[in-house]
Amino acid sequence: MNSYINNPDAQRFSEGDVISLIQLGDENQYEGNYQEATKNYLKALEVLYQIFDDANQNIQDKNGLTSLRAIILSKLGDNLIYVGQYKIAAGFYDQQRSIVTDVGSKLDIALAHHKVGLCHYFMRLYESSIEFQKQSLDILSTEEEKLEFKQLRCKIHLCLGLNQFALKNYEMAANLYQEALDIAQRYGLQNEESEIIANLSSSVRENLNLESKKLNVNSIEKLMGYLHYAIRIANKNPYIKALASRELAKIHETIDIDITKKYLEDALNISKTYELPFLKEIQDDLDVVLQKKQEQLEQDYVLEEQPWYSQGFPKIPEIERQRLESSAFIADFVIVTATPIELKAVVRLLELDAPDYLLPCRMYTSSGQYYLGKFGHYKTVVTQCRMGTRDERGASFVTQKALEIWKPKAVIMVGIAFGKSSVEQNIGDVLVATEIIDYDVNRIGLDGIVDRGSRPLSNRNLLGLFEQAHEWEFIRPDGSPCKLIPAPVLSGDKLVDNPEFKADLFKRFPHAKGGEIEGIGFCSAANSLNKPWILIKAICDWADGNKNDKYQPLAAAAVSLVHYVLSQKTILNCFE
Repeated sequence: MNSYINNPDAQRFSEGDVISLIQLGDENQYEGNYQEATKNYLKALEVLYQIFDDANQNIQDKNGLTSLRAIILSKLGDNLIYVGQYKIAAGFYDQQRSIVTDVGSKLDIALAHHKVGLCHYFMRLYESSIEFQKQSLDILSTEEEKLEFKQLRCKIHLCLGLNQFALKNYEMAANLYQEALDIAQRYGLQNEESEIIANLSSSVRENLNLESKKLNVNSIEKLMGYLHYAIRIANKNPYIKALASRELAKIHETIDIDITKKYLEDALNISKTYELPFLKEIQDDLDVVLQKKQEQLEQDYVLEEQPWYSQGFPKIPEIERQRLESSAFIADFVIVTATPIELKAVVRLLELDAPDYLLPCRMYTSSGQYYLGKFGHYKTVVTQCRMGTRDERGASFVTQKALEIWKPKAVIMVGIAFGKSSVEQNIGDVLVATEIIDYDVNRIGLDGIVDRGSRPLSNRNLLGLFEQAHEWEFIRPDGSPCKLIPAPVLSGDKLVDNPEFKADLFKRFPHAKGGEIEGIGFCSAANSLNKPWILIKAICDWADGNKNDKYQPLAAAAVSLVHYVLSQKTILNCFE
């Protein structure tokens, strides 16, 4: 350990003491301990001044110490930028620039110009910042061989990109970031690469928003992949981690307000811990999101006032099996539900069937209770399984038994699900499953999770019927119409109510639009008997840690869609 650290009152110091203090400051800065880093850099500067005063130093030694002073001033400026002290940082960089202009190399001079320009960017002096960066590039124009020159050129292009982004020239900013990224990746400059990616993402996002007003799935996947990679390679750098987390939040603004909130909270915690300069901006972003969340929570409705709601469970008479068999009842469809609320929403729409008025009725068998009636235009059997698939009366068992007993043309599961995005979707919107994704079957290795679950496709004929239900309408309690959303639906045994787990699911399966817990067992049973199937479920929550039963009665929206489709008199032609 150096003599200054062992004995700070010592009278004589060496260049080694200065270098040791600089190294300590570098370690502090790398770990985000900027206050301690500043202290060590200032101590290094103090020791250096004492060495300067030593009359025994020769001219060559003093020139070397002058260069060391320029290095310390530069590092002090870097550190102060991290904590938002841009004006003071600019003062240190100006001192550095004066020194290196006299005794420094071209690299030192170019670096000093770049850093003064970087401060001007943070002080919103964009034109001045751009001019300093151009001067730096001019100095480097004849110096291309060493890695240090490549690294500085990378930083200059990044800074030019930041300025163009601030001036709302998003496409130009993206091009400059891309030039910087190419250099960083070519020469293995990981720290620069992670910072460039975070800024490149913001430019691409803004440019895409200007062009299309909405990010498409492929764009979102690409940007999120870049940002997660940036966080991974940033190691312990809190500045870059906070920057990338904030950008992930910005991307999720168009996807899911709860995931947006999570990433902003991550960025805010990092920024508070390390007193990062964009702390207030992140806090303001989070306040906006929290306000939106509060507005969502405040939206209320009186269930009893809804036209689709009935207070009690419909009174359906029981029938003996012999009488049913003598009536030659033949089921066209089986509908499977998983909760009493879902079952009630279906049964209340069962109608009388002339001429014998036998239906609706209910009957018990060894495999459970069945409700029979005319649902829309067709004779339909309705039953309820337990939630999930692993229970002995779960979706797989109940579906299989219902199909074996009633032998319908097709089977439909109807009910409730969680949604993906509280921004793009609304409570009551109805998911029409194009496929069901089993997210529970996977391989977990050192390289992460590899999904191996099945992805059975819905029956194409049934899917077509629901996708073309253009005249269907169901009005939400707030007076707005529910949307029909054909999309993949996640299914697994977990009752999801955790924003982090949910975010990971949709990162693994970005095309999915919602999730539930019975679908994979339901479709497996139907496929084993070669029976056409489809799953229709209304969004009742966001699986964000606030799950409750408040909106579960909106299973009626999904039931309404099924009723609309089964009211079309010629759809059995699809199964001939």
